[in-house]
Amino acid sequence: MSIASRTVRNAANRYRRNVLSPYTELLRIPGTLRFSSSGFVARLPLSMLGLGCILFLTLQGNSYAVAGAVSAAGALTNAFCAPVLSRYIDRYGQHRVLPFTASFSIAFQTVFIVLVLRDAPMWTWFLTWCLGEMFVANIGSLIRARWAYVLTESAQIRTAFAFESVVDEIIFIAGPPIATFIALGVTDYAAIVASMGLLAVGAFLLVPQRATEPPRTTVEHHEGGPALLFPGMPIVALVYVLVGIVFGAFEVGTVAYTREYGQPEMAGILLAAYSVGSAVAGLVFGAVHLKMRLPRQFMWSMIALAIACLPLPFIHSVFLLGFIGLFTGFTVSPVLITGSALTEELVPSSRLTEGLSIVGAGIGVGFALGSVVSGIIIDAHGASPAFGVLSVSAVIGALIVVGARRILDTSFANARAANSTD
Repeated sequence: MSIASRTVRNAANRYRRNVLSPYTELLRIPGTLRFSSSGFVARLPLSMLGLGCILFLTLQGNSYAVAGAVSAAGALTNAFCAPVLSRYIDRYGQHRVLPFTASFSIAFQTVFIVLVLRDAPMWTWFLTWCLGEMFVANIGSLIRARWAYVLTESAQIRTAFAFESVVDEIIFIAGPPIATFIALGVTDYAAIVASMGLLAVGAFLLVPQRATEPPRTTVEHHEGGPALLFPGMPIVALVYVLVGIVFGAFEVGTVAYTREYGQPEMAGILLAAYSVGSAVAGLVFGAVHLKMRLPRQFMWSMIALAIACLPLPFIHSVFLLGFIGLFTGFTVSPVLITGSALTEELVPSSRLTEGLSIVGAGIGVGFALGSVVSGIIIDAHGASPAFGVLSVSAVIGALIVVGARRILDTSFANARAANSTD
């Protein structure tokens, strides 16, 4: 091997060590690898349930409009109910609430499958699917709450949140192909059954891990309004809705774009490139400890996302869309990492699961809105104009954060001062 080759290899090895070492240090802390891996299993259904519902209904001979409506209704139900479930989890503890929510969710999803197979009235499909989604707890917020409980330094917590963001990306890379494969290769409702099994196994593994579970809080900590009303939280939640619109519009727009250009098989590759870009950026960003205050990191991350989204409506090449999508993916993780870390500061630790569920619900609501609005535009004007939905949303999100930077700075400073006196 030449000297130049050895130099490049050694430099690459040092870079990998520098990037990955913060994560390996976190996973060496007793219990962290166990609860994070259990959370991965329990929230893999997040990327499979909606698609599994669509595959099941369409393979049963129903229209995409009906299947999409049922799936969207369930997603919106979950988005609005997850923060309420999380509030009860904060109050009574993960080990008490999670077994009940998982059981109810699995029961209603099972009834949904039976009703569809027996050709029951369509309103019963909506009812049972929404009830099943209503009891799906936001596992990601539960895992992040455990990290915040186990760790003491804010820099470490941000790195842990970055790691979980990368896990989320892996879930959304792996989940849809798995759901499609088993629905087409086994039976039409297999993806839903697999999702139920993963939820049951993940909950079964997570619940006994009491040493890393945040302690339940007293009634006094839950008096007053929802965590959404804490100073600064409405801004973060609104921005997350707009980021969710970016996600939904990009996914639907990419599928339609590749079909228009006669390369539908490229849709999965382009979406995977977007997710891979986000995952790589998440690993790097989480390993770097910036001195800039969190509200400013959040602002600049959102500005970068807006800039990355601007060219998308004007692209007329599948290859170029893949390149811009990869670049856009690089800007996504910093927004989610800083937004979660900022939420961890703005919300008291006794309400953290609820606070993280609220911003997660914002993503869910935005995704549904982005999917619907971009779909309407695609039907009327084609795929390229539909990318304007995500460009406009990203720019509005950036303008909101820039306009509210003083509010976020003040809310952040006051929350830190209050936490330091507790």
